[in-house]
Amino acid sequence: MREAIQSMPENNSTPTLAAQFILHDLASPLTAWTTTAHAAAELRTVQIWQAALDVVSDAQLAALTPSLDAPERQRAARFQFERDRRRFVAARGILRGLLGRALDVPPAALTFDYGPQGKPTLAARFSAAVPSCAAAGQQPQGELCFNVSHSGGWALFALAWNRAVGIDLEAGERLAARHPAELARLAARILSARELALWQTLPVTLRRAAFLRAWTRKEAYAKATGAGIFAALDRVEVALDPAPSLSFPDGAWLLHDLPAPASGYAAALAVERWQ
Repeated sequence: MREAIQSMPENNSTPTLAAQFILHDLASPLTAWTTTAHAAAELRTVQIWQAALDVVSDAQLAALTPSLDAPERQRAARFQFERDRRRFVAARGILRGLLGRALDVPPAALTFDYGPQGKPTLAARFSAAVPSCAAAGQQPQGELCFNVSHSGGWALFALAWNRAVGIDLEAGERLAARHPAELARLAARILSARELALWQTLPVTLRRAAFLRAWTRKEAYAKATGAGIFAALDRVEVALDPAPSLSFPDGAWLLHDLPAPASGYAAALAVERWQ
């Protein structure tokens, strides 16, 4: 069954884009877990954090490294290039810091489970109430869901309570070097038949941006559902035009374009509707 995402009608009751997520610029990777205060609004929104991985200093990287577990350190050691190793350690360390902050747990104590297609989730023992919320008489919050994407020297992190999330970040330079014929072949593999027909009517100068936008949206949804790279992206239809918010017709999923961290990038967030 083909899944389709469409632009939200103006009278849709879905909260506005600003109410759906909060975007934070992570000035320092070491500030991720310095506070454990949780506002009530934070529990109903998706927290988005962006980080510039290439500006992480040697001292900051050394402080993040101990939070990684043995498999993560082994994976870091297998990178051929030092730049890629640093980016991986920084991204994993920052992720652990953000999750630890949300759960009031030391980052190094976190453990993960992995789905059939490799999507990581927090181990079941970390499904619990946020201490500050329990003290305020709120119900236990259950599962803290998260997703990560990084491209080039940038990373995006999405955190939400009891709502599956997927986030994707793509650098336009991945497409800029492709010959138009090569881009057309890639589009034929990623886009649905209807999307491809529409894409082919666009001026050549607009095709790269439209394809990057659609690709990013599809990847975010695939990551949210846990399908990841195994998803048949040509079976998920999205709008090709700029639209800040998109929704499945059944209303179960929301899709947002995110502000790109730098010129030439595209970013998108997929999230389950708040119940």
